[in-house]
Amino acid sequence: MHLSIFQPFADSWRRLSGICWVALLMWVFCSVLHAAEPVSFEFKVTPDGRNPFARELWADVVTPSGSVLHLPAFYAGKDRFAVRARAEAKGRYQLGKVSETVADRTVVLPATAVGRTTINNRETIAPPAIKIAADDPCAFQFTSGERFAPVGTNLAWADKRLRFYRKAFKAFPKAGLNWMRVWMVHWSGLNLDWLPADMGKSPSPGTLDLRVAANWDKMVALAEENGVYLQIVLQHHGQYSSQVNPSWRDNPWNAANPGGFLKSAAEFFTSPEALSLTRMKYRYIVARWGYSPAVMAWELFNEVHWVDAMRGETRDEAAVARWHSTMAAYIRSFDAYRHLITTSTENLQSAIYADMDYFQPHLYASNLLAGVRHLDAEPTALARPIFYGEVGDDHLPVSADEKKSGITIVPPLWASLMGEGRYLAQPWLGHDLMATGRMEELSAVSRFVAATRLGRRVDVAPFSPPVESTTRVPFVLAGAYQWKQSSSHEVVVPLDGREPLEFALIPQIFMCAPDGKEGEYPNRVTYHFKCPKPVTLRLQITETSTAAGAMRVSIDGVVAAEQPWFERPKNEPVQTARSLTVPEVQVVVPAGAHAVVVENSAATGWFDLPKIDLELDVSVLAAAGQRSAGFMAIWVWHRTGVFSSKPTAPAAGTVVLDEVAEGSWRVTWWDTLKGTAAAPTLIQHQGGPLRLPTPLISRHAAVVLERQ
Repeated sequence: MHLSIFQPFADSWRRLSGICWVALLMWVFCSVLHAAEPVSFEFKVTPDGRNPFARELWADVVTPSGSVLHLPAFYAGKDRFAVRARAEAKGRYQLGKVSETVADRTVVLPATAVGRTTINNRETIAPPAIKIAADDPCAFQFTSGERFAPVGTNLAWADKRLRFYRKAFKAFPKAGLNWMRVWMVHWSGLNLDWLPADMGKSPSPGTLDLRVAANWDKMVALAEENGVYLQIVLQHHGQYSSQVNPSWRDNPWNAANPGGFLKSAAEFFTSPEALSLTRMKYRYIVARWGYSPAVMAWELFNEVHWVDAMRGETRDEAAVARWHSTMAAYIRSFDAYRHLITTSTENLQSAIYADMDYFQPHLYASNLLAGVRHLDAEPTALARPIFYGEVGDDHLPVSADEKKSGITIVPPLWASLMGEGRYLAQPWLGHDLMATGRMEELSAVSRFVAATRLGRRVDVAPFSPPVESTTRVPFVLAGAYQWKQSSSHEVVVPLDGREPLEFALIPQIFMCAPDGKEGEYPNRVTYHFKCPKPVTLRLQITETSTAAGAMRVSIDGVVAAEQPWFERPKNEPVQTARSLTVPEVQVVVPAGAHAVVVENSAATGWFDLPKIDLELDVSVLAAAGQRSAGFMAIWVWHRTGVFSSKPTAPAAGTVVLDEVAEGSWRVTWWDTLKGTAAAPTLIQHQGGPLRLPTPLISRHAAVVLERQ
C-alpha cells in the first residue's frame, strides 16, 4: 500500500487518538500474565479393582468465603486422585469430603490426603473468564464486565507439538491476539485416548494417557500466562468419517482394530458403550482443566456435517443433534465454572446447534471477500454470538505460489469486519502466518479492532459504497461457494462497482433438481441487471459430473441458450474429453432492466461455473464497511492486487458515500499491512453525499470516519 499523501504526524495522532492507543497498550500489557496455579488437592481412596478413570469421584473444596464447591475429581496416576478449583480469591482453601456416585447414588468415601489439606492462596492473577453478555445474547463478555472480541487464529495441531505451542503462545500477546483454537487430535499427541505411533500403543477404551494429560496441563498454563483464550475441540470429523479426511480405519474404537467395538463410524452417536466412554472422557477433561478461565469453550465437534452419520444412506441428523444436546447437558451438570459449549457445522438452522452457546460456521469459499461478509441466518434472530471459526483459501482462484506466500490469509479477515457478523473471522492457516512472517498483518487487524471497537458496537450495519477510479478492470461475477447446502437465490447486480452482501449467494456448483424440485444444493441463480447498453454475458463451464447434463440461460422467462453435454467416462475431466468439451455460452442481454436465470436444467449431475464475464468494466478499487449515524469504518481493496504476491501498480480513487450527516467529521486512514494510522484530518460537511479521496492503494487500506 502506498500512502504518499501522508506524513508521519505522530504527535498529532497521539493527541487526537491517545485514548485508543493507551487502551490498546494496556490491553496487550495486561494480556501477559502469570498463570494462577489452580487450588489443587490430591488424595487416595480404597482401590476396588475398577478402572480408576471410570470412577465418578467428587471432592468438596471450602473457599475463603466459607462456601463449598462440589467438584469432579480425576485420576492423577499412582492410585491418586486430584481436584482442582479456580483461585478466585485470596485466603484459605480447604479440602472437604470426598464422595463417589455409583448407580445414581452418592456415598461419602474415606480418603487419605496426599500432601496438604489446606492452601493459603496469595495470588489471584489470572485472566477473567468469558461468558455470554448479560445484556446482549449476541455478545461475549468478560466476567469482569468488559466486552470480549475474539481475535486470533487456528493452531489446530503442530508437528513439533509443545515446542511449537510454546513459541506460538509467546507470539500471540505481542501481536495483540487473544484467541486460539486447538484440537484434541491424535497425530499431534493431544488426544487422550488415541496416540500417534511414536508414543506407543493407544490406551484401551475407557482409559486415558496421562502423558497427553500432562501436555494439556502445560498448554492451559501457557494460555493463562499469555492471556490467550482456548477453544478446545474435543472431536473432529475425520475420526468418524470413512470419506472426508478419513481416519476411521485407524480409530481404536473401530471394531476392525484390536479392542475396538464400533461396527461403523455412524454408531459413535448411538452406541451405548460409545456414549458411556465419551461421557467418561468429557468428565475427565472438565475435571482436570475446567478450573481455568483461559478455556473459553469446549467445542464438541469440528465440522460434524462431514461424519458418516450425516452423509449418504446412514444420514441421521436427529441422532447427531441428540448426541450434542446430551453431551452439552452432561457437561453443564458438573462444570462448576460454566464454560461455554459450541460445535462447528455449516447449517446454522440445524438442531445440532439447539443447545450450543454460540455458533461456529466455517468458510472455504471461492469468493472469500464476499462469502465472509455474509451469514446464512440473521445474527439477531440467532440470539447467540456467531463468528467464522475457520476461514481458508482452499477454493480461492489464485496460484499455488500465492497461497504458499501467505498473502491470501489476512484480507478475508478485514472483509469479515465489514459484514453481517459482529466478530472477526478466524484464519485456519495460523501456522502459515507464522511460517511466512505475516503475523504482523494479523496484528494490524487486532490494532484496528481495538482502536475502532468493532465487535463491541451494536449500532452499525454493513454497506458497500462505490469507489470511482480511472483505473478499470473487467466486470466479472464470481461464484461465491462450491459444495454447500443452500437454496437458490436472486441477486441484484449493481453496475457501479458496489459489492453487495448478496454476492455471497452466487453458487459455483449447480446441482440438478430431481423431479423438477429443488434439492439440498442450488440448481439455479437469478440475476437482476439494469444494463445501460446491450451486454454480452460469457459463461464457461470448467467441470461437470460424469452424467449427461445441460446448462440453461433464460432472459425474462424466455430461454436464450441451452448447452447440453453427454455422459463421459468416470474420472475424465471435461477439459480433456475431446468430444464432450462444453463450449462457452454467450448471451446478449438488451439494455434496460432484466432478470437472467442460469440453471442446471438436467435431471442428473452437476456443473461448475466459476464466473460470468460481462461486457463491462468496473473500478479497480472496491469497498465494504460498517456505518451508523456518526461512525463509519471502510475497508478498500485493489481487485487485482489484494491477493497478488507480485507488485501491483497502485491506484487511487474516490469513495462515494451517500446520506452523510451534516457536521464535523474526523477522517483517519489506516495502513492495513502495518496496523498504523495516519494523522487524522477534519472535514466540515454540509450533509448529503460525501466524496472521499483515497490514497494510492496497491493491496488494501482502511478509513475511519467519526462525527465530532
